[in-house]
Amino acid sequence: MKGIAINIIAVILALLFMFPLIWMLIVSLKPDGVNVSALSDWVNLSDLHLHNYTKVIKDSQILRWTWNSAVIGVLTTVISLIFSSLAAFSFSKLPFKSRGLFYLVIVSGLLIPTEAILIPLYETTLHLKLIDNMWAIILPGLTNPIGILLLKQFMDGVPKDYIEAAQIDGCRNFGLWYRICLPLTRSAMFSVGIFYFILSWNNFLWPYLSITSQENMILSAGLPTFLSNNTMSLNLIMAASAIAAIPTILVFAVLQRQIVQGVAMSGIKG
Repeated sequence: MKGIAINIIAVILALLFMFPLIWMLIVSLKPDGVNVSALSDWVNLSDLHLHNYTKVIKDSQILRWTWNSAVIGVLTTVISLIFSSLAAFSFSKLPFKSRGLFYLVIVSGLLIPTEAILIPLYETTLHLKLIDNMWAIILPGLTNPIGILLLKQFMDGVPKDYIEAAQIDGCRNFGLWYRICLPLTRSAMFSVGIFYFILSWNNFLWPYLSITSQENMILSAGLPTFLSNNTMSLNLIMAASAIAAIPTILVFAVLQRQIVQGVAMSGIKG
C-alpha cells in the first residue's frame, strides 16, 4: 500500500508540473483570442489549428535563432570540453609548482557573477570587433571553470598504476590524457558536455547585449524581442514559446539519465 500511495503522489506531482506545458500547447493551437480560461475551452478540441505556428515562423526568425543557438551550443560544448579536460588532467596528474594555487585561482572564478564583468567584457569584445558575431558568445563561454572542477574529481579516481605503466611504455603527457584519462572519464565528459550545452542554450544576458542584429540572435535573446512586439496576442506568444521549448524537451527525453547524472556530479568524489 505504501508503494501505491507513493506512485499516486508521484503521478499527481507530475501532472501538476506538466499542467503549464499542456496549457501552453493547447493555447498555442487555439484561435486568436481564446486563452483556455474555462473548462469548456479545454474540452473543445474542434477549433485546434496550426495557424499560430505558421504565423510565428513567417513573421519572425525563430528557426534561424534556434539554429544559431544549436551551433553556438555545440561549438561551446566541444571546445570547452577539450580545454576543461586538458586542464583537469594537468591539475590531477601532472606535478608542477604552485599547482594548488593555480587551481584555487581558476575555481574561484565561480564566485564572480557574470554581471560584475559585463562592462569590461563588452569593452574587450568591442575592441576586438566581435560585437554582433557568434564568437562574442562562444569565447566568453569557454571560461566557465565548472567543467575543470568536475572533471578533476573524476580524473583523481584514475589509478596511478595506469599512468605509471603508460609512462614506462614511453607515453608522453598528451598520450596519457588521450589514451588513458579520456577513455576512463568518458561518462563524466558526456555529463559535463550536457551541462555546458544547457548553460549555453539558456544563456540570455550576454547574448542579448552582444548581438545587435536579429539574424544573428540566439533563441533566448530573440524570443523576448518577438514576444515584446506581440504582447496583445497570447496565442502567438504560446506558439513561439512552444517552438522554443520543443528542442529542450526532445533533448531531455533522449538524454534524461545523463542530465540527472550531470546535475548530481557536483556531489560525487572521484
